[in-house]
Amino acid sequence: MARTPGKTESLIGYTILLVLVVIAAGLFLTQFHYNAAVLTPSALQPESSSPSTLPRPDLGALAPEGLVALSQPESFGPETLSDKIDGKAELYLAAGFVQLLTQRFSQKGNPQAWLELFLYDMGSSRSAFAVYSVQRREDGRRIDLGDFAYKTEDALFLVHGQYYAEVIAPALGKGAAEILLALGRGVVGKVKATREGIAELALFPAEHLKRETISLLAADAFGFDRFRSVFIAQYRLGDTELTAFLSQQARPAEAAELAAAYHQFLLKNGGKEVKPGPGLAGVRMVELFGTYELVFSQGPVLAGVHGAEKREAAEELARILKQRLGGVAT
Repeated sequence: MARTPGKTESLIGYTILLVLVVIAAGLFLTQFHYNAAVLTPSALQPESSSPSTLPRPDLGALAPEGLVALSQPESFGPETLSDKIDGKAELYLAAGFVQLLTQRFSQKGNPQAWLELFLYDMGSSRSAFAVYSVQRREDGRRIDLGDFAYKTEDALFLVHGQYYAEVIAPALGKGAAEILLALGRGVVGKVKATREGIAELALFPAEHLKRETISLLAADAFGFDRFRSVFIAQYRLGDTELTAFLSQQARPAEAAELAAAYHQFLLKNGGKEVKPGPGLAGVRMVELFGTYELVFSQGPVLAGVHGAEKREAAEELARILKQRLGGVAT
């Protein structure tokens, strides 16, 4: 005769079932959050896929007074990049990598106080920014150098035209900050580079923007395989952190169709249609596992708010986005 489960056993069973449901929901949610360590090989099509016609930089000429070469310069192409940066090569290759030049320097008379300069030719400013934004460290402090730049206690990172540069100085010690800046100024002042603008950067409204958080997601943004070359940025409205996104398309019709496709993607994956508040005509809004997604198109630009925890703040940011894009998108 089968035994009827007691209350305790039933409670344990329900608890296990609930845990499994929570785990499944958590795994599902992760697909909507970009993993900055992953780019697919076809994610970014660089404006140039061959070595630059500009003169090859002489790294030795970039070193400030007081630094001497500790090694000969080395160069790496797509086939050999992993020999130098094993574990990270795919990220660079996916973003359009062309060539890496690298060399070590040390303080004169003190070979133990060394640093290494990495100069990546990424083929275009857009590709250089993509790598820069994905690699950005949380402890970095923004500095006014090159197109984009920041420094940490023992390193400096910058974009200069189609180049992404890193200066890594784990053993430099005292005076590291000034030496890093001097070498960075050498890159910006002496390396000839193509200067291409990234139009999307100017589309983000300045109000409430944390500019240093602007990043380029090359592919599969928010788990949607049609979201390619999507820019995101963090905003702070009151005590709420929000993520805005936008992506420029070739024509207004393409932006509108892509916005509709993302809306359907959200609904098919558990989202619930929500009617947005006033001032948001044309905006689609979805509640997904307790967060809010808003998406719309304005001319050739697709834009929206991703993963917002507070509805009112999400709607306010969407209004700010619409107002900004209404003045520039055609």
